[in-house]
Amino acid sequence: MSETSLSNTSATTSEHFNRAAAALKAAERDAHAAIDSAVDGLASVYGDARPLLARVGQRTRDRASDGYDAARERAAALRDRSQQAVESARGYVKDEPIKSLLIAAAVGAAVIALVEVVRVRRNR
Repeated sequence: MSETSLSNTSATTSEHFNRAAAALKAAERDAHAAIDSAVDGLASVYGDARPLLARVGQRTRDRASDGYDAARERAAALRDRSQQAVESARGYVKDEPIKSLLIAAAVGAAVIALVEVVRVRRNR
């Protein structure tokens, strides 16, 4: 090969190398721009979603509090009704002691019979 041919080949190779380096730098700039754009987009979405998440959280806390309050009210009402039932039973026992005793005996006998039936079936 002649010196001119080597010089031309070297110049062409150097030119290709420079073009490739320039293309890599452009690709790097584009990648950085895309990453910056994605970060900005995510920050924007987070900024938009943050108030929504706060509202959802507050609604959830409110509903949980409402449910707790409702359960507490129902428990208090049930406690009041059971207290009334106890008082009613006490009044009935005072007013009708013989009937109360007979009813208690009948209920006791029924419970004993039920327990006996269960025991017998279990032992089979």
